[in-house]
Amino acid sequence: MEGPPFLVLGVGNTLMGDDGIGVHAVQALADSYELAENVRVVDGGVAGMRLLGDIAAADYVIIVDALKNNGVPGTIYRLRRADIQPRRGPIVSAHEVGIAELLAAAEFSGHLPETQIIGVEPLETETLSLDLSLPLRLAMPQIVAAIVDALHAHGVELTEKLAIQRCEPERVHA
Repeated sequence: MEGPPFLVLGVGNTLMGDDGIGVHAVQALADSYELAENVRVVDGGVAGMRLLGDIAAADYVIIVDALKNNGVPGTIYRLRRADIQPRRGPIVSAHEVGIAELLAAAEFSGHLPETQIIGVEPLETETLSLDLSLPLRLAMPQIVAAIVDALHAHGVELTEKLAIQRCEPERVHA
């Protein structure tokens, strides 16, 4: 493995429409690029605290998630760990653990790598749906580009997969 370990972590509930944008985005990244050996892409779904081991094993983490900020759906936000704070009040289940709480737990355990959060403004996160809204589907190339840019900023080179394999016609010899 060349270089320090990187983790690209997509989180969110794919059963709740745009809440699953992080999972869909990291899958789109994996589908579109050949990743370096030191880059792990993880579908974190709603795993919450079970992701601490993945985070602790990395030197650099990119987390992709839905982020409600009253903006235009599909808007991409780039945040650092210091930009988000754990919510106040009781958490009654492991599924209520958000990014801020997860990173606070990693910091408490002494294993918090450098972290960037790529947040995407959702349109709908309260309705049961397996599909992303149109604004988020249209923003997907820019979301993937934001992940690629974050990796490039740390010296990680990715190779884009060919969308269509080039086929040479077979030559017929007479």
